[in-house]
Amino acid sequence: MLQYSKPSIGGGVANRYDPKQKIEGQPLTSGFIALQSEGQPIDFRNIQLKKLD
Repeated sequence: MLQYSKPSIGGGVANRYDPKQKIEGQPLTSGFIALQSEGQPIDFRNIQLKKLD
């Protein structure tokens, strides 16, 4: 599990983005969650999310 505190927009790895949406240093308040398989075929099941306070 990874835990981030005060995530914000930034970094040089993004390409083909709208500069109006990618404002460096802007705090992230919403977004997406992605599952990564490290290049190997895998089936995910019973994924549960828990909000951490």
